[in-house]
Amino acid sequence: MNQQKRNRLVAAGTVTVVLLLVVLVAIMIYQLVVIVQLSNRRQELIDEIEKYSTEMDNYEDLIDYYEDYDALYQLAVKYDIIG
Repeated sequence: MNQQKRNRLVAAGTVTVVLLLVVLVAIMIYQLVVIVQLSNRRQELIDEIEKYSTEMDNYEDLIDYYEDYDALYQLAVKYDIIG
């Protein structure tokens, strides 16, 4: 009886360890997927920030242009506001 009990305990311990390893591997795979998704999202956000930064620079140049009185005069002449 003692030998059978020991064999059952060893088998139960082995099954427990294998199940634990399977669960840990599944968690690791899930974490890798999450990391890849976050990395992709981070790159998308960096690209979007660069795009908005470029647009902001363009609009700042446009604002500087229209703040100049000569540019306003040329614009008024272009649209026949001033004849």
